[in-house]
Amino acid sequence: MDKKEQIILAAMRLLTERGVQATPMSAIAKAANTGMGTIYNYFATKEELINAIYLYIKRSEIHLVAKALESDSSLKSRFFSFYTAFISFYFKYPESFAFMDQFHSSPIITQSTRDAGQADFMPVISLIQQGQQDGIIKNMDLDALLHFLAGTITTYVRWVKGSGKDNDQALVDQQLRLVWDAIKE
Repeated sequence: MDKKEQIILAAMRLLTERGVQATPMSAIAKAANTGMGTIYNYFATKEELINAIYLYIKRSEIHLVAKALESDSSLKSRFFSFYTAFISFYFKYPESFAFMDQFHSSPIITQSTRDAGQADFMPVISLIQQGQQDGIIKNMDLDALLHFLAGTITTYVRWVKGSGKDNDQALVDQQLRLVWDAIKE
């Protein structure tokens, strides 16, 4: 792991535990076991660092999810694979989930960062668009559909974590049925 990634991971943990105002750059430097100058070599401001964390998580998510989309199976099966991969990602990386849950809608995340994050998600977007063109998925505003799907993933993960339940396959299957029934034509 390089210094930049050390800083990103330390900042992610501290920001989700303490919040933006209670996390000075000096605390991030200490947690990353680096100096302030090193942090400022990579990130001019805390806001720039938060945006870098957002993209780091988005790119980590899509790296895992893209593998789930690489198959010749049906659109429904690929949808189930990508949706399950997102859920698995957030259970495997709870700090990433906590960060995205806290910062996804934050005004700290710039439009250019959001656009870059969305550009990385073209495989998922293409899957949804293909489903719409084929008459399998409801033909509605793409952004509305993507926000709906993101909301169902976040709510599901938050519910399972908060209820003390295990993320077992029966619950995932129920979630998949609910979401598929909501978006299918």
